[in-house]
Amino acid sequence: MYIAMHCITANNDLQDEICKFYGIHYDSRYKSCVISTDHQHHDFVMSMTEADYQDFYKKMLTALAADGGHVVSIENAQVFRCRKNEIRHGENQKCDVKRL
Repeated sequence: MYIAMHCITANNDLQDEICKFYGIHYDSRYKSCVISTDHQHHDFVMSMTEADYQDFYKKMLTALAADGGHVVSIENAQVFRCRKNEIRHGENQKCDVKRL
């Protein structure tokens, strides 16, 4: 399974990414969703409340279970491309998820 997203780099440039998708988890200390991929030196981070993470989690489950291709797309979100264990903060995200 792959994940597609528009990312903000360390230089604040917008970059499109398609990566092998490994999973998501919520970091309650930093109030962020962390998206794990095959990138060994980077994580992808979205600022969100725990309630918004639960909503995102349900959207991800629905997209992963849907018929379609092998790509899940995160849309309408600011996703930060960060070095491993680095957290960047932005506005609270309420994004959409689609199976392509």
